[in-house]
Amino acid sequence: MGLPNIWRLNVRSPQIEECIRESLFAIDQLPRNPPLRRGDILLLQLVREEAAKRGELDRRIQFALIFDHTEEDLTGEISRLHWPQAGKVWRCILHCSDTVPTAPFSLEQFPFGRQYLGQANPQYVQPEHADLLRPLIKSSEQETRLVEFEPHPLLVQIRNLDRIVERRAVVAREHVVQRYSTDTWLPQALKSLYHHCCQICQHDFAPRYDMPYSEVLHIRALREGGLPVSRNMVVLCPNHHSIIRVARPSFNRELLRFDYRNGLREHLELTTHLT
Repeated sequence: MGLPNIWRLNVRSPQIEECIRESLFAIDQLPRNPPLRRGDILLLQLVREEAAKRGELDRRIQFALIFDHTEEDLTGEISRLHWPQAGKVWRCILHCSDTVPTAPFSLEQFPFGRQYLGQANPQYVQPEHADLLRPLIKSSEQETRLVEFEPHPLLVQIRNLDRIVERRAVVAREHVVQRYSTDTWLPQALKSLYHHCCQICQHDFAPRYDMPYSEVLHIRALREGGLPVSRNMVVLCPNHHSIIRVARPSFNRELLRFDYRNGLREHLELTTHLT
């Protein structure tokens, strides 16, 4: 079937939190040519006037939904349940299998002309344009291209993934931990953010071995209730990763420091994603 299609969805700020948390969207009419397919990517684009008020015209898109199936909302019950403040109902509910972060961007930044400025939902993105957008969307295939991002957009994308996990954790903490514990994108993104340098000793394997290498540690283990979010992760060299797992020092979050039982104190020297 080839690559999934990409669609643009305009969404208002009162509705976007529910879309992110529940992986849902609502539209009045399904597209026919082409139709929506399972796995298609739906870009959540904040409407222009609200993005302008927030100072986010250059990052109207920060999240995407992965489409799964539709459900008719003949009575409007589903619409009112999920978007009571909208003051309207929609005929079609789009159930999605996941919410994923994107690098922050706006379609206006690309040479697409006025093609995607309308209010119609969903708006099909032409294949030649979709190819330009795919590297900006979190996916398993993207991990090898993370280094292409500048630190600031990558950090925003990392925090957007945190936001997805945290929104869902309020509803079903156990489900979230199970679902995200095997997601390798976030650890890879953090490694790329620090160029594989240890956050404690700043050691970098690349100059000597011509190959970057680092490991990621959960400050509070998932089995102990820690969430798989960036503030619960640090990038370490193998030595620090191993000794921290064995010695089990406490972590002083205010000072960003590991405190060992023998009195040793080790500060994080690289703290971009924790400050």
